[in-house]
Formats: sequence, structure tokens, C-alpha cells
Amino acid sequence: MAIYENWLGRTAIPMNTYIDLSKEILEISGARIFVAGSAYIDMGGSVASKAIIIDKDGSTAVGGKLFPSAATGERRKILPGGPPAIIKTKYGYIVASVICVDAMYPEIVRIAALAGSQIVVNPSIIPANRSYLWRALGASRASENTIFFIHVNPTNTTYIDGREVLGGSFIADPQGRLLLEAGREEGVFEASIDLGEIEKIRIRWRYLEDIKGSLKEIYRVMLEKLEKLDNL
Repeated sequence: MAIYENWLGRTAIPMNTYIDLSKEILEISGARIFVAGSAYIDMGGSVASKAIIIDKDGSTAVGGKLFPSAATGERRKILPGGPPAIIKTKYGYIVASVICVDAMYPEIVRIAALAGSQIVVNPSIIPANRSYLWRALGASRASENTIFFIHVNPTNTTYIDGREVLGGSFIADPQGRLLLEAGREEGVFEASIDLGEIEKIRIRWRYLEDIKGSLKEIYRVMLEKLEKLDNL
């Protein structure tokens, strides 16, 4: 089960409150895993955007939103919460939580995939006039990493700047196809996915294998080029 970003509101709360409420949702829902969106957490003098994933056995992975939004002014008030939460479930598969605009940074989803994540959940609050962009983004992140990408968005609410937020949650498969696309209505949407599809497509699309074998060298070369540009 997964829920959208800031589902507990925009008021900062203690981390233990966030975890306790998430555990309650997990218990009530009967789900095995709960990707608990994200929340503004009171850090004792500052506020950070944190995210957790909870397993039915009580295991908890803590991560956050690495890049709070600059466009909405969030970055002026909210500290980064850290890299994605990633958990290996007791059922054997690995899930990551990449919060909202962090999905715009391909490196973040790529690192989650290189860490073994087969499912990347993207709890968000995306306005309706950007839904088209998120569908394209989700298809790209899913296919370039050969993973399942799940975008979770609220509906019948407004963005921080007043724009309408009208749902549009979806699931993209490892080939970038949309398996499920929700409309504007509220609801709990269910879908079945076949994790075996990941290995099948990776026989043909070896993007992760290629990049993993040369990642350090690629970054070394690119950093050298950036340093040269900085010195121009």
C-alpha cells in the first residue's frame, strides 16, 4: 500500500507520531508493506521532509525528500530529508520511495534501482497541469531502469500555489507501459504486477548492467569535465 506526499498535512510533527500513525494505517489496511508518503518532521529547531516504508514485521526504512521544491518556496522552509527510503521486504522484493520532484533527477531513481529496488514508489502532490509531464516521466524512469514505477497523487485538493490537484496516479511497467491510470475520483486502486517481467526485459535491455560496470569511471570523467568548465 502506498499513499501520497504530505498526507498528514503541512504542519511539522515528531517522527514518532509519523511512524505510529503509519503503523496504524498498515494494521487497519491489512497490507503487507506501507509506503507512507512523506511528512514534515520537527527536527528540533528545523523541519525536514522525511519518508518511511514499513514492513508487516515492523521493519522500517527511513529516507526523505532530497530536493525540496524551489519553485513553490518549499526549499526556503524545509530541509532535505535525505536519500530515498529503501527496504528489502520479508517477501523478498525491494521497494524504494522517491518523493515527488526527486523523480525529476534521474540519478536518484537510478541509484535506487542499482541498490536492487524492483519497485520505486513516487508519493507526490502534482498539479493537474503537470500530470502529462509525470506520465512521461514515470514511463521514462520505469523503462530506463527496468523497474515498476508507481506514482501516487491526491485529488480534489490544491497545490501550495493554488493550482488544482486532480489525481492521475499510475503504474508504469519495466517497458514504460502504463498498467494502471487512475482518474480524478477518490479511491483505493488495486493492481497486480509480475516481478518476473523485470528479469525478462533485462535480458534484452541491459541498461543497469552496463551502467553499474562503468559508473565510477563515467562519474570520474564527467567530474573532470565539469571542473574544466568551472575554470573557463
